[in-house]
Amino acid sequence: MRIPLTQSSELNAAPCTVLPQDILTFVTALNETATSEEVWQLFVDLAKRKGITLVDYVIATDYQNWQKVQFIRTTMDSSWIDFANTDTRVRRKSTFRLHSINRLEPVLTGYEYHDLMHNMDEERAFLLKQTAEKYGGRSGIAIPMRMTDPGQAAHMMLAADLPRAVFEELMAQHGWVLHACALYAHIRHMELFKTEFMERNKLTEKQREIVESVGAGMTDKEISARLGVSISTVRQRISALQSKTGCRNRADLAALAMRIGLVPDPMTRAHQNELTVFLSTGDNQQGTEYARNDT
Repeated sequence: MRIPLTQSSELNAAPCTVLPQDILTFVTALNETATSEEVWQLFVDLAKRKGITLVDYVIATDYQNWQKVQFIRTTMDSSWIDFANTDTRVRRKSTFRLHSINRLEPVLTGYEYHDLMHNMDEERAFLLKQTAEKYGGRSGIAIPMRMTDPGQAAHMMLAADLPRAVFEELMAQHGWVLHACALYAHIRHMELFKTEFMERNKLTEKQREIVESVGAGMTDKEISARLGVSISTVRQRISALQSKTGCRNRADLAALAMRIGLVPDPMTRAHQNELTVFLSTGDNQQGTEYARNDT
């Protein structure tokens, strides 16, 4: 049984009571999710309760190349894959490609809003109509999201088979809750998605040690001494890792080690001093790195 946030005994501060209960309940449930799949299902269930029948979650690794998509979760059936693969316009003309990779404000989408959209042409209008007829996405809202790494973006599209006026009434009633919960879900999903990398790619504990060692900047000789194996074995394992993960070189493996949390991010780890902060005060003085000495 989940403990409501307002009654949790684990909180170290006064419980929040000023936000909508739907948001508080959702965030409390997010705390208990253990997999990215659980996060997705939790959000889809919330959306359905609010009248949303179509949820589409897209993450792109390189939005300069619209074909490079890292991850998609969707409530649409598998025929959508054939639809997208047979006509490359589906992704090239998508709201994600045309709006979400460049902007942060949510936008209304779907065929009901085609007359209000920029970059509208016959091709895009046809695709919006197809999506509405095939998958019930007559009216929708696209919520852009950002990743922690430059060059990446994501968005959540929420849609329903509703006329414009009815959809806007639904958004007036539930839009803020859905928007806030989508952002919370995205953060939690990516947090868990990274931790699941090893399981997803079937990496062994020995391979994890190699990734961590490369991420720490160790040479083959140093890794060999650390793991008690020959240098040739280290090189074989690195080669196998590159095949499994798609990493092209040691730099890719080092970046991977940081992404999945095996080594600290150099942007946030301590510098010369054990404890440092970047201090910017309320009197508009320029921020400087400040080392606190507790001794």
